[in-house]
Amino acid sequence: MVLIVAAILLELTTAIQYFSTRRVITQQMSEMAQRDLSETNHTAQLKDEVEDGIARIMPEVERLYNSNKQDSLRLLIKNTLKAHKSIVGIDLCRIVTANGHRDGIYIYEDKDNGEVIEQIIEFDYTERSWYSQGIKSNGFWCEPYMSNYYVDLMSTYSRPIHDAHGNVVAVIGADLPMHELSALVTQLYENQQNSLLPIILLHIVGLLALAFIIQRSIHSVRKLRMVRAEKDRIESELNIAHDIQEAMLPKTFPPYPDRNDIDIYAQLTPAREVGGDFYDFLIRDDKLFFCIGDVSGKGVPAALLMAVARSTFRMLASRMSQPERIVSAMNETMAKDNEYNMFITLFVGVLNMPNGTLSYCNAGHKAPIIIPTSTKNQPSSPKELNILPNVPVGVLTDWEYSAQETTIAPRTTILLYTDGLTEAENNSHDQFSLERVMKVINTQQPQQLISDISNVVHAFVGDTEQSDDLTMMAINYMQKQPKATRHYTISLYNDIKETPQLGEFVNTICKENNIDSTTSMQINLALEEAVVNVMEYAYPKGMQGSVTIDATVGSRQLNFKLYDNGTPFDPTTQPEVDTTLTAEQRVEGGLGIHLMRRFMDSIDYEHADGHNILTLKKNVEK
Repeated sequence: MVLIVAAILLELTTAIQYFSTRRVITQQMSEMAQRDLSETNHTAQLKDEVEDGIARIMPEVERLYNSNKQDSLRLLIKNTLKAHKSIVGIDLCRIVTANGHRDGIYIYEDKDNGEVIEQIIEFDYTERSWYSQGIKSNGFWCEPYMSNYYVDLMSTYSRPIHDAHGNVVAVIGADLPMHELSALVTQLYENQQNSLLPIILLHIVGLLALAFIIQRSIHSVRKLRMVRAEKDRIESELNIAHDIQEAMLPKTFPPYPDRNDIDIYAQLTPAREVGGDFYDFLIRDDKLFFCIGDVSGKGVPAALLMAVARSTFRMLASRMSQPERIVSAMNETMAKDNEYNMFITLFVGVLNMPNGTLSYCNAGHKAPIIIPTSTKNQPSSPKELNILPNVPVGVLTDWEYSAQETTIAPRTTILLYTDGLTEAENNSHDQFSLERVMKVINTQQPQQLISDISNVVHAFVGDTEQSDDLTMMAINYMQKQPKATRHYTISLYNDIKETPQLGEFVNTICKENNIDSTTSMQINLALEEAVVNVMEYAYPKGMQGSVTIDATVGSRQLNFKLYDNGTPFDPTTQPEVDTTLTAEQRVEGGLGIHLMRRFMDSIDYEHADGHNILTLKKNVEK
């Protein structure tokens, strides 16, 4: 608005200057025309009188000048001034000599007292046109000029003075005042002064507007610097958040280099510094727990919810084995106090690697693509995994999620992705689509597969700004080499008298697998504490029940799974026992859990299908 007002003032000032000047000139020209018409005869009469007056005295002037009768010459000039009231002054100037000497006098009548004054000409009269042209012509009227002795415009009529031989020796000039022209100039000046007032006022307003623009510009520059500094600070914090978010997700590939049954590769490209997509995976009990999710929205809010979702998944997957229970627990956490109505599309899978059984639960996410191995007779034919839709996580607190199950053949790749892949747009707003994804797939190697798809997507999008996070994760399930494993099982009634059988059971396992006596004693103590706790606390008094122990012995690890259908109890949530206290100071209970934690390498608990399942693992070197 300020710039517009300033521009209008500038145009208005120019317009006023134009019309004002035009009006003054028009008015002055009109006045000049009128004066010319009225004064033409008077001007011509004055001109003739001056010319006749000078012409009559010229013979006498030349005689007196050549006779060097200066006094008589001055007297003649003075009498001429008195006789011709229209002439206000007469110049008499000698021709400049070879050595540059000048000699000139000016005789004029004082307007105040009427006295005739004689004055030596001190300025360089040779530069005046009435002198330079008067020498050459026998009568010359010069252009009007401002007199040195009168505040008035003058025009001088000059003629040359000749000696006896006809040579020019001096110049005489008669000054005729141009009263009418002076009055015209004065009026023109006054008119211009009067017209300048509104122009000056407009200029002042324009200068004030310019000063305001400068002041606002300075303020804007300062504000811009502050905004830029704040932007730099936010960008720095977002970069830190981006690094933190990346650090939360698995980014070391291959993640399990010592395993020959699984290969995983994942890639996340956020649309902004931070995003709402996430993926995660972990192996527990020879099962691969994995997930991929997409939080609604973008930016920092989505990133915060993504961090919560990823941490919740990892915590639940370390305790639960059923994907629908994991999703249900995440939904309960995310839907609670969901003031901003944000939700997560989520896919959770549990792959049993020894037999290829895939249990999975989908919560409104895109269906994964199954890429079977190709043979000479049957090329690879990617297809979408059959999924139930279900609602996204965080929408409804009481939604019952259901699981599905299928079998994955060895050398099969599972490709999971978010909608940032299929909905990526180019300049024409065409989407990349699932069909293009299917056409790109020509390998089962996870890293190469994701790299191929990423390159094709970037080529398709071109310079178009990325509008959504893009996340892909590929899992290649390979033929697992058989391991020499042994399985042992024992069931005990909930009676303390049954515990000696447990000792024999552990001793048999350790002896058959060449496990040293120290390790055997540690395993025996840990299992006995776990079984006794079940017998004493899981079943109420008089209630019949049992404890079943399944033991699996691998090349480097012993796994013991304890099953009972008594009262649920999670020993992993119990606090550590302070062993520095005396027996009198220590609170009763917790010592058995302390021994289990000390002698075993890991303890996991879950409650499934009405059973408490406690898993104890011990790493060994046979």
